[in-house]
Amino acid sequence: MKSKLWIVLLVVSLGVYIFLRSGVRIFASETLYPFSNAYRWLDQSVGLHVRAAFTRVNYATRYAKQERELTRLQVMFAEAETRETEVKHLRALLEYTPPVACRWMAAPIISRGGTAGIWQAVRVGKGSVHGVRRGDLVMVPEGVVGRVSDISLHTSEVMLITDPNSRVACELDLPSEEGTGIVRGILYGGGVRPGGDPKLTLLYVVEPMRLRYMAREFEPAPRTRVITSGLGNAFPKGLTIGYVLSSMMDPQNLSREAEVMPAVDMAALRDVFILSAREENHAP
Repeated sequence: MKSKLWIVLLVVSLGVYIFLRSGVRIFASETLYPFSNAYRWLDQSVGLHVRAAFTRVNYATRYAKQERELTRLQVMFAEAETRETEVKHLRALLEYTPPVACRWMAAPIISRGGTAGIWQAVRVGKGSVHGVRRGDLVMVPEGVVGRVSDISLHTSEVMLITDPNSRVACELDLPSEEGTGIVRGILYGGGVRPGGDPKLTLLYVVEPMRLRYMAREFEPAPRTRVITSGLGNAFPKGLTIGYVLSSMMDPQNLSREAEVMPAVDMAALRDVFILSAREENHAP
């Protein structure tokens, strides 16, 4: 009798346990459903935007870091280009050989403009204590720059060949097979256009130099090289002055004159060479 009672109690307990377990699970599921649904809504709406914001911040941080790295690389590249340009410039200075037997020295450009405030003269960082003399020739590898016009102890002023007061005896560098002979003239500095405001020196436009008093029968081709003739002993013969742009008859129709572009970019000068043919050749 007792055994049957225990069996009945066990079966009833098991049934109650199963019912309560299922009911609790269903109850719990129903109770947690609003919270689960709210969490899913928050995750899909708010959470998605929050994660996207953090992702954008992360991307922005990475982009800013890459931008800084790119800027650093650009600075390094610019420095490398500057150094390469400087190396080429120094190599050109070291490899320079004067076209005439002379004493010579390199000199840096320390100012431009001269006493008139116009780029018709430059001042260089070598003077009488370095052996510079008035009238010394000033050149760069491309051609003639001008002559020393004024000297102090440690500096010298150089009158450029583009100065309107400059006069250079020149000739055209013509092939001998043409049979034209020697075509000579006097090169006048172009200076600046008249009518400019002296206060606006950077707006001055340098006029082409003019090679005047050439033989009227010969018309030089554009790009013909103009060199020093050596007449007058002011400049040695054969130095490059510039190149012919065009030519025309003078107003009196007595001779031909040509517009000449300087071989040297005067505005880009950084260093020049001062040559003196009055001493034996040596490089100090």
